[in-house]
Formats: sequence, structure tokens, C-alpha cells
Amino acid sequence: MAFAPGEGNRCVVLSGHYDVVDTKNYGALEPFAFDPETLGKKMLQSLSQKETISSSEMLLKKDLETGAFLPGRGMLDMKSGLAAGISVLARFLGNEKRKGNLLFLAVPDEEGSSAGMKAARRTLKDFAASHNISYRAVINLDATVDFGDGADGKAVFTGSVSKLLPFVLFVGKPSHAGAPFEGINPLIPASIFVKEIESNNECIRARFPIPGEEPAPPSVLYFREMRTRYDVTTPSDAFCAVNIISFEKYPEKIFERFKDLVRQSLVNALSLAKERASAYARRRNEHVMVNFSAGDVVDVKEIVKNAEHISPGILDRLRQAAESKFPDDPVQQTAMIVHELVGLAPLEGLSAVVGIAPPFYAKAELDETRDKDFLLYLKDEIDRFNKDFGESIRIRPFFPGISDMSFLAPAVNEESLSFVKEASIVLQPDLEKYLEDALDVPVINIGPWGREYHQAGERVHRRYAFTVLPEFISRLCNGLLVDHEKL
Repeated sequence: MAFAPGEGNRCVVLSGHYDVVDTKNYGALEPFAFDPETLGKKMLQSLSQKETISSSEMLLKKDLETGAFLPGRGMLDMKSGLAAGISVLARFLGNEKRKGNLLFLAVPDEEGSSAGMKAARRTLKDFAASHNISYRAVINLDATVDFGDGADGKAVFTGSVSKLLPFVLFVGKPSHAGAPFEGINPLIPASIFVKEIESNNECIRARFPIPGEEPAPPSVLYFREMRTRYDVTTPSDAFCAVNIISFEKYPEKIFERFKDLVRQSLVNALSLAKERASAYARRRNEHVMVNFSAGDVVDVKEIVKNAEHISPGILDRLRQAAESKFPDDPVQQTAMIVHELVGLAPLEGLSAVVGIAPPFYAKAELDETRDKDFLLYLKDEIDRFNKDFGESIRIRPFFPGISDMSFLAPAVNEESLSFVKEASIVLQPDLEKYLEDALDVPVINIGPWGREYHQAGERVHRRYAFTVLPEFISRLCNGLLVDHEKL
């Protein structure tokens, strides 16, 4: 935290995360991943020596040749946003007659589960009380991707998408691999499910009422069968966790669609298994059949109830064991616990267990009543800035990726939070104070734009990040800190 005090008690918070992903995908250029100028030269040399290059490499080459972009790990996600915030802070401190106050936050773990922001928001109210300040707005500094001319990246986002990480454990019946039709392989429904849901927004049946705005489609983050050693037996179960980003306010609606998809995958898998058994029987000229039915899709809390009846206290013991084995991965913990519970309280037929794994990010948005005047001011300031600087910054409703905005301005109710908690097998204590720790002020996102974050071609647009963005945020903050009647 860096606090820049001025006259009066109004305060704007600038916040961004400082964690980055690793540099392995730079290959031979990895030693230069944090040396942007050298990296750019090395990349151009490497690209110029290639006989054929892909369309993305062609765009990277063009961007580097023009000098409009600066490459490097973290340049876009998320160091340039932090740099803009620090620049605004420095400019603010340079004015001896400054009005209001600025508070700068740099937080870790946004790439994980936002532990930094979860911790920071618990201290913000205490900090305001101890320094006699009143928060007027929070500006998150996260970056966005734009593969065009910047029209989508030059934006003020007034909300952020929600993220749900539902999981399914498909349960079959193991058999010797030489006689697969005596059992049923859970990888059949798992594969059908993955094929249907991966990168497919249609399967979630979500509505996108804003033209041109659509969240990234679902993507499978974990897909594995659960045994730990080799033998010539088909797997007993297979685990899958899916990252679902949406504009949906109620996570239970997304979860119900997820369950429908799991249920249909079981039906289709059984149909496929019977079809292949029949084809095999015709070739062998003998009787072969699949003696199984499509079982239930069971909520994880039912499995817990059945296992606790057999072995009281088993859930707590499994939680401790899973946390010890996978201390930094709650999804791996989830998979291990559910696998063990099903082993203790087996399911009949081809079945599935569903639930929700951490982390959960609520949808974020402005409050229509509370923030009406703030939004009017924001629109006016953007118009003035665009005219003064010849820019084309615009308002967009949802930041397209998960962000710390979800913890500062969550648009979720207690019932939905309770639903997520009950559907989770790993404890999520932060859900209990999700709303209590939120700030009762408008939260927006204004950050740099560029291309390919998390990739070797990660790069940020220089002029926007280092000239336009600090100027725009400074003007916005100064207006918010002046004692307007309505703001």
C-alpha cells in the first residue's frame, strides 16, 4: 500500500496485481523474458530467420518492427497497469495544492485465487477509519487483449465477468482391458462431455444481451482418470473441472446447465457403448452386451452424507489428507476427496458426481441507483478526454477475464453464495464474508491493452500504456477528488 494524502477526506483507490505466469514458453529466448528491449531484437532476429511463419507470428513481427509494442513477460499482465498507477501517484504527489487522497494497492495471487485482494479488502475499511478518509471509487488496472487496432482495448470496464469452476467425477465399472464390455469405462462419458463443452458457449445456453459482448467460452482445466498406478484394468472414475466465464449473476443457473450436460453425456456414453458392443458381437458371431444403465447425476453433498453414515468424520480426515498432499491446489484436493468418498460409498451403474471447486469469482457491476451520477461523470470525462487527445476510449460493460473487481464490487446474493459453499467439497471460508468485505463504492477497470498475455508473444501497446493511460487516469482521479455535490 502507498498512501498519498492531500486536502480533504475524499480518496480514490488504484489497484493492480503483480504476479505473473512462468517463462518456460519463451524457449531459447527465456533468458531475455524480463529484458523487453533485448527480447524484441532477439524475437525479430528469430522470426526473420524462419522460412515460414504463422499468422500470429506475422502479427508479432509487424508489431515489433513498428516499435508500437513492447514485449516481455508481465509487460501486459500486469506490470504496465501497475506502472500507470505509480505514475498517477507520483504526479499527484508533485502537486503541493492537491485535493483529496490516493491509495495505491499492489496485490499478489490474482493468477491463483486472488488471495492478495481478499486480504487487502479486509483492511481497506480499517484503513479508511484510521486515516479519516472516504473512498469515492476504485480503479482496477488490469490489462486487456486486442488483436486489432485497440478499439476494444481502449476501454473503461464498468463490470467484470463471473467465474465458476464446476467439476464432475464420472464413475464407471472397471473391467479387464481384454473384456471391456464386462464393465464400462468412465472415460467414454468424460470424453463425450469434454468434446461438447470445450470452447462452446452454446452448450451453456447463456444469453448475451449486449451486441458485440460475449464472454470467453468454457474451457476444461482438469481432465484425468484417478488411478495412481498401472494395471490392465480400465479406470474406475475420471475427473473433469471446467472454467466457465459468464455474465450470469446467479451461479446456480450455470451449475444446472452443467448438470444437464453431464446427464446427457451419460446417456450418450451408454448408447455408444451398446452400439460398439453390438458391432463387436456381430464380428465375433457371439452374444455380447452391456448390462448397465445410465445412473444418476449426484450432488457431492449426497455422497458426503452417504460416506459419513458409513464412516463418521471421514470428510474432515480426507480434507486434512488432501491439503497435506496438495497444499496449493484446491482443485486437486477436490478430486482426491471425491474419488475417495465414492470408493467408500459406491454408485450404481454409469454415474457422475458434480460439485463446485475453488475459486469462485462473482459477477461485478455498478449499482444502478448508487452509481448513477458517477456513470454520468465518467461518460462526460471520457468524451472530454477523447476530444482533447484525439483518442477513442469507450465504456464497455464487462471486463472479459476474471479480475479482482469481483471481490470489490460483487453482484451476488447470500443465497447464491450459500449454494456455492454447499456444492463445494473443499472449505472456502472467504465465501462467508464475500459481501461483508465488499466496498460500497463504484469499481471500474482501466488498464493497458496489448496481445497474447501468458504467451511468448506477450506485448503491450507502448503509447497507450505509458502516455495515454496515466494521463487519463490522472484526469479521472482529479475530477473524483474535487468536492462535487453529486459525486
